[in-house]
This record gives sequence, structure tokens and C-alpha cells, in this order.
Amino acid sequence: MPDPLDPKTITGLDLDDARLEEVALAFVEIRAAIDALRLLDLGDIHPAIVFHPTEIAGE
Repeated sequence: MPDPLDPKTITGLDLDDARLEEVALAFVEIRAAIDALRLLDLGDIHPAIVFHPTEIAGE
């Protein structure tokens, strides 16, 4: 199974090897941030803003 975070898989572009290497290096930091976010336990954390599309503002 291909890596879903592989730059070629994500972009779907047919890039030459040199350009693909540049893209892969850019994704290193993004992938690390995604991995760090996945480790967070947000089970008891509520969002800072609660959106109620059916309520009139100010009520």
C-alpha cells in the first residue's frame, strides 16, 4: 500500500525526481506537525468558538 502522505500521492503530479525531492523536503515539516497533532488528547477540550447556525446573533 502506498504511503498516503507521499508527496507524489498527495500532489498527483508527474514531477521529475529533482522537483519531487524538493516537494518531499517541504512535506517533512508538515508531516511532523500532523504527527504531533495526532498525539494530542483533545477529548475534554471544547472549541473556543461555538457556532450555532440556527440562533440569531445576540440571543
